[in-house]
Amino acid sequence: MSKKLLFFGGTFDPPHIEHVNLLKNAVKEISPDKVLVMPTYSPPHKKTFLSATPTQRLKLCKTAFSGVDGVEVSDWEIKQKGKSYSYLTMQKLASDYKGYQIYFLMGTDMVSSFHTWKNPTEILKLATPLLCERQGEGVTAQNSKRDFFDKFGVEIPTLKYVGKRLSSTDIKIKKLLKMDVSDCLTDGVNRLIDEFSLYNGGFMADYLVKNLTQKRIEHTKGVISLALKYAKKLGVCLNRTLTASLLHDVAKYLSPSDFPDFDLPKGVPAPVVHQFLGAHVAKTVLGVKCNQVLNAIRYHTSAKPDMSLLAKIVFTADMLEEGRTYEGVDEMRKISFEDFDKGFALALKRSLTYINLRGGEVYPLTQEAYDYYKHLIKE
Repeated sequence: MSKKLLFFGGTFDPPHIEHVNLLKNAVKEISPDKVLVMPTYSPPHKKTFLSATPTQRLKLCKTAFSGVDGVEVSDWEIKQKGKSYSYLTMQKLASDYKGYQIYFLMGTDMVSSFHTWKNPTEILKLATPLLCERQGEGVTAQNSKRDFFDKFGVEIPTLKYVGKRLSSTDIKIKKLLKMDVSDCLTDGVNRLIDEFSLYNGGFMADYLVKNLTQKRIEHTKGVISLALKYAKKLGVCLNRTLTASLLHDVAKYLSPSDFPDFDLPKGVPAPVVHQFLGAHVAKTVLGVKCNQVLNAIRYHTSAKPDMSLLAKIVFTADMLEEGRTYEGVDEMRKISFEDFDKGFALALKRSLTYINLRGGEVYPLTQEAYDYYKHLIKE
């Protein structure tokens, strides 16, 4: 019987508790002779933001996985530099561990996108994918496994362990917003992150957190998370998206009277004032210079005709983030990932409907925006 090597690769930016739980349970289920964790140097399929350096991620991994029996954290991909391609790593492992059966730990998203990887059939000659589902992925995971078999003729074994939904991206956002992450990271990893000053928004984030309520911080987390997903899908700059979504409500509880140089346009209803003041604060207090970012903040509540894609992303994320629970929001979220422009137009329509139901004043710019974009709904 051949020996078993369990391989767990990834960006690990940062490595979180579910990464550790997944590896521990995989070790328990397949009893490998060798366990190898390997952070990438630069993942070819992943766009990211507020990134830790490869050296920092290596140290974070050594700390995070130190409690897993027999684990070795390898710097091989990091030393290669450049894009980290799995087929090259598998060739290296097959050469170094002759006679071992290599198990390649994968999540459902990796299985779904495997056909887009470089030389996927070469990987399958050298390693066996081992799937770990996350909570709520049952149907998606089964479909992914079926599609995988149709494309490659390979049945993927699945761990009994079902992981909790936990995202490194969301952890970075929480750290940025000074939120508690004790349920997401080991104490050692959290200490290292602080020691390295990772995922820190500096003065900008400090100013924001100081001026928002905890509820509004939670909302901001949801907006950033959703906006970044849209940006990745639509090819929009992640750093601009992060800044605009981070600061969209920066002036929610600030008063125009505290900014003597602020000139509020005439006829702006009270619920809309903060978008204009927010753009002013972002520019004059926080030093934001990018006009796309400033305009995304400036029109995130009212919208306007002919918006940039970044502005539409922030507006839509503000309306559809996970904390929103109004009737129909789940369907609108689904539509927004299938047809973003239609999802944006539906969010704009919902904004108008909400104002009318409350008997509020419709800002003319919002009506103009809806008239400009309503053809996208195609009802």
